[in-house]
Amino acid sequence: MLPYVYRVTKYDPADRDEHGHYHGPQEIVSDRGESEAAYLQAVAGFAADAGIGRLAVREPGVPSLAHLGVAAAADDYGLGALFPNGLHGFHDGAEVQLPTAMELVRCMLRDSGAWCRLEADGTFEVQVGWDQYLSVCTSRPSEDAVARTRALGLFPENLDVFP
Repeated sequence: MLPYVYRVTKYDPADRDEHGHYHGPQEIVSDRGESEAAYLQAVAGFAADAGIGRLAVREPGVPSLAHLGVAAAADDYGLGALFPNGLHGFHDGAEVQLPTAMELVRCMLRDSGAWCRLEADGTFEVQVGWDQYLSVCTSRPSEDAVARTRALGLFPENLDVFP
């Protein structure tokens, strides 16, 4: 477990009830615009603070690879162009450069069906959870990334444990 855990979200903590549930005006889906771009810039900032250029795919998933119909499903969950072998390249342990990792984060933010954790063993980890809650873990503090994330209009929070 990495010692520095951050939850990054577009949801203002002031709009949470006493149980921590959000009740503000933000939609729980990606806007495919400014908010999504801010999330991606935040991930890039945390990765830069950690000195990360490559990440490994961990625990990848898509709704189903099985097909029983007449024609194969056309949807590649947004992964076809990201891996040399298309969807088959999306497997546990696949290593990707940071730009590809960013596109994987974009796919998860858009809830395209593909999901994974991205990690640099012992240094950095990122994943997108339900309702666009982004979790980032690092081996060292990331004060610069936290400040840049706030400047982007997002809300980074320090957590005691990885959600």
